[in-house]
Amino acid sequence: MSIHVAIRAAYPEQGNYDWSQMLAFLQPVGFVEVAFYRPELFLDQVRLEDVVAPFASLGIAATSIHMAQARVGEIHTFAAVLARTVTLARELSCPLIVAHPTPGQLVDVAPQVETYLQPLLEDSGIVLCWETFEGKRRFLAGIEGIAAFCAGRPHHAACYDTSHLHKAQDELLADVAAYGRQIRVYHLSNRGPGPTQQHLPLRDPTGVLDFRRVLEAIARSDFSGPLVLEYLHEFHEQLIPDALWAGSIVELIGPPGGCMTDSSAGQPATCPAG
Repeated sequence: MSIHVAIRAAYPEQGNYDWSQMLAFLQPVGFVEVAFYRPELFLDQVRLEDVVAPFASLGIAATSIHMAQARVGEIHTFAAVLARTVTLARELSCPLIVAHPTPGQLVDVAPQVETYLQPLLEDSGIVLCWETFEGKRRFLAGIEGIAAFCAGRPHHAACYDTSHLHKAQDELLADVAAYGRQIRVYHLSNRGPGPTQQHLPLRDPTGVLDFRRVLEAIARSDFSGPLVLEYLHEFHEQLIPDALWAGSIVELIGPPGGCMTDSSAGQPATCPAG
C-alpha cells in the first residue's frame, strides 16, 4: 500500500443529508475514511448496503473505517460493533479500522481484547488502529503506549492524530520517524496554541504546525497507508484544496527513502550521502 491522501466522511446515521452527494463532492480526491459515531444507530439503523452503494458508481475508495465509538469496557457491544464494521470493511475492500481507546485499565482490557476481538481480526485479516489521545484515563495513551501494545500483535496498529497530541513540531517529527511502522493511519489537522483549538486546516495561519515539513517527514518514513484530513465543520470547504496540496507534497518526495523531485526541472534532486 502506498501513501495516499483521504478525507474523513461521516455517514449520516440519522439520514440528515445525502450520502451519495457527500461522496460525489469528494470525488476529486478519490479516497475517504468512512466514519460512524453512535454504536446503537450503527447496529440497529444503518444499512450496510446503503453505505456501500455509491462507491462503485463514483469510482471512489474507502481507505479506512472509523468504527462507531463503542466503549471497550462494554466488550460485548464493542465486539458487536467491530464485527459489523469488519463486514463493511470486507465489502469495501478496506483493510483498516480505526477505534478510540476508551477509558479503562490496560490490565483489564488486554485479556478481553485477546478473547473477544483477536479471533475476529485474525479471521478477517483486518488491522485495528487505535487512535492517539493524551491523558491517562484511556487504557492506551499516546503513541508510546499504543506502539508498546501493538508489539507482537500484527492485527493492531496506531492511528496518529496530529491534533490530539499537543506536541511541539520537533517532537511530532520525531514520532513520525520513530513509529512509522507501527502507524497505519494518520489523522491530519492543524491545531492552535490552546489545548481546545483542534482540527484546523493544515495551512491555517493560526496553526502551530508546519505541515509541509510534517508531510515531507511522513513521506520519508516507513509509513504506508492513508493520510486522512479531519477538519471542524466550518472548515470543510478547505478539505479538497488541502488534500490535493498534501498529495502533491507527498508525490514530490516519492516512496520511502526517496528524494524530493526538483519541481523546476522535473528531475530527482541529488540525495546526500548516507
